Amino acid sequence: MNNNELNAYIDEAGDEGFKEGSSQWFIISSVVVDNSNDRDIARVIDDIKSRLWEDVTRQPLHWIRLQHNQKQVVIQELSKQSFTLISVALEKKYLARERFDSHYDRANRMKFRWAMYFYATKLLVERICKYAERQDSVVNLIFENRSSISYQDLRAYLTLMSEYPGPYSRSPTIQRKQIRSLEPKNKETKKLLQVADACSGALRDALEINRYGNVDGSYLVGLADKFDRPGGRLWGFGLKLFPRDKGKIQEEYNCYDWMTKI
Repeated sequence: MNNNELNAYIDEAGDEGFKEGSSQWFIISSVVVDNSNDRDIARVIDDIKSRLWEDVTRQPLHWIRLQHNQKQVVIQELSKQSFTLISVALEKKYLARERFDSHYDRANRMKFRWAMYFYATKLLVERICKYAERQDSVVNLIFENRSSISYQDLRAYLTLMSEYPGPYSRSPTIQRKQIRSLEPKNKETKKLLQVADACSGALRDALEINRYGNVDGSYLVGLADKFDRPGGRLWGFGLKLFPRDKGKIQEEYNCYDWMTKI
């Protein structure tokens, strides 16, 4: 096995609900760094906190709690760092509720409790593995620890996905040989999870349409050069929208002009 090692820090934004008031999108992002540079890059969190509050507090940085001018500081600091961003966004309006809604009437609801989270994770890990393969590396998948998620079940699900062919190929879409480990961690102990939180939050701000019909794509544009772009291709690779592609989305809405800027 190759000794090159990557760490992929994974966090999400939005919720998995379908009720009124739920988020329009469910987003999951990964910040991928070389293991040897992990600690150096993680120091950006202390730099951000020092600029925001002139104090390196132990409290984790939460994008959703920041004001616009504070978010600008976060993006300014992250833009200086060396990491690769891979994101997946599920447009819930066009998802089949019988497949993804955990409250759908089923005989065995527990089996589908994490359906949306698991599927979004599958799409993300597929792309992380392809990135790791191109880097001739193995990867550690490090998730923000959610008490509501069974990571044992998540491991089993991803293992299953690594054994069966994908819908458009004869080989599995997840390469198990690229995954070295999978574990949940807290933001307090793994600062780069706070970076993943900010990246997911920036994508959510670019996609969630407010009551005035607007979004704020400026933060995401500031991170544009961080996205994985194999062969110069962003859409479907570093940034995956599901189930519709960006063309269909832009046809329906006129507020996603940032899509032409990244």
